[in-house]
Amino acid sequence: MTRRTFFDRIFAALFGSTALAFAGSALAYLYPNRNFISGTRQFSNMAGQPILAKEIGEGQFKSGVALGSPVIVQRQNGELLALSAVCTHLGCTVSYIEDEQIFRCPCHGGEYDLDGSVLDGPPPRPLPRLNVKVEEDGKIIIS
Repeated sequence: MTRRTFFDRIFAALFGSTALAFAGSALAYLYPNRNFISGTRQFSNMAGQPILAKEIGEGQFKSGVALGSPVIVQRQNGELLALSAVCTHLGCTVSYIEDEQIFRCPCHGGEYDLDGSVLDGPPPRPLPRLNVKVEEDGKIIIS
């Protein structure tokens, strides 16, 4: 093997592997991702155990996870109401302040009432409402 042949093969291998890497990236971008929603739609606690509708009494709420993000489900007038627990300002998770009956964002002090409306602070929008469905076995499904 001559020196010229050796370098031709090295450059061909480098060019070929680079072309394969670009082609693979392009195909991965075009191929639809089946798991575009991370996490399950079932409302569950942090341990992954489902929270049932009967566990939430009138005027009470439960914090949990659905669709891979924190969610608050509460019962008002007999109906379940689900809110995203992600602050609309910078995406921090809000926490419940029992003394004041509000949700407060720990990052910049944004405050929401129990319906998710903005009371104070920098959040530009209310907490997003999510669709709630209760299955026959009492499991809460969020969408």
